[in-house]
Amino acid sequence: MGNAGRRPSCRPAALALAMMLAACKSIDGSDVTASIPLDVAALGAGLFIDIDPIAPNWRVEQFDLGNGRYAVAMTKRRFTTGGDGESPQIFRRRVDQIQREQGFAAHEVIEYSEGIESSWPIAQRVSRGVVQFVR
Repeated sequence: MGNAGRRPSCRPAALALAMMLAACKSIDGSDVTASIPLDVAALGAGLFIDIDPIAPNWRVEQFDLGNGRYAVAMTKRRFTTGGDGESPQIFRRRVDQIQREQGFAAHEVIEYSEGIESSWPIAQRVSRGVVQFVR
């Protein structure tokens, strides 16, 4: 199966860069040292993990509520470039996917909302919906 379907990772390149910087010497031969406060290093590591330009902008979860009713919850990544207006399209695609996979004939959106959740360290866009499917 190989690496088909897997997204490439930037982590090996970042590790190599960090190792090269750690081994740096100045032109006159003396060691170059740098001190990075732990909180800044932790923030940088967190940003590196969360900022992945090829990762999906939205995390989508679905919950079977029984009797043909499903809840769909979507959370947008904290750091993105764009994608603020795409949640209705993603919601509709997921609903269509559920309908096809579960063999439902039709659906009705009972509830749909978009908003922003204040969370640490940065607020996130969220969307929620409930759909009733019929056979």
